[in-house]
Amino acid sequence: MMRNPAAVLLGLLNDQIVLTKRSAGLRSFSQHVCLPGGMQDYSDETLVDTAIREFNEELAFKGSLQITACMYPEYSIVSQQQVYPVIARLDGEITDVNQDEVERLIMLPLSKLEDTNFYIHPHYPEIKHRFCLDYDNERIWGLTAYILYKFKDLKSYIK
Repeated sequence: MMRNPAAVLLGLLNDQIVLTKRSAGLRSFSQHVCLPGGMQDYSDETLVDTAIREFNEELAFKGSLQITACMYPEYSIVSQQQVYPVIARLDGEITDVNQDEVERLIMLPLSKLEDTNFYIHPHYPEIKHRFCLDYDNERIWGLTAYILYKFKDLKSYIK
């Protein structure tokens, strides 16, 4: 049975991508590094609304947010749902995190996406499509790493 779709916000702030490490107390994906996001709520008219709502629930952002593009959805085998990445330019600053949901903020430089070794899983280097990224003493893997990998080829088109 497929669940409600989810949306994540791939936020670009000062040539960096906004990532979060989820709090240990969460039921699903606790302590995983991910893009801010979550499941569509009945109050969300669109999945863009979902991505923005979830971003604002997880992070205290002061400034403007401009949606620039949406990527094709990806299917998460683990959560059994479609996940819609929404790309946004952020102009401002993140002043705090919601500690109920976020353990810490991770700012990934866009330039890191060009490092070809960045996508090789240390336990399975022979498998080319097992996406895993190590950055800032954290491991980024699974669907988040795959979305970042796909975004790498799109980023030059995003204004």
